[in-house]
Amino acid sequence: MRSKGNETLYERRLRRPIDDDTRQAIHSAYLRRRHEIPVATEMHWHEDKPQFSIRSNWLSFHVGYTPDRMVVEAELSFAARMMITDAHRRQAVAVIHSIAEELNL
Repeated sequence: MRSKGNETLYERRLRRPIDDDTRQAIHSAYLRRRHEIPVATEMHWHEDKPQFSIRSNWLSFHVGYTPDRMVVEAELSFAARMMITDAHRRQAVAVIHSIAEELNL
């Protein structure tokens, strides 16, 4: 039986490509707002792919992007899948959307 499940939480057309300055702004926003995530997390940029992840034992967010599009997928442990509600999903999407707006992505 699979222990983790992925679901696409958010997709957005980017207003501008993600460059090094934008990557730094994203990292700063994560540091400023990580208290909004109810579990301890770590942020990691992929070395080769245009992607970063915010990881925890319970759930992880994987953000992939191209020059014109961003997709956020959630990877949920079995326990997280049993406890997550539609309200939790809406709250996560609202935080993701507000950060994207704040950074003019």
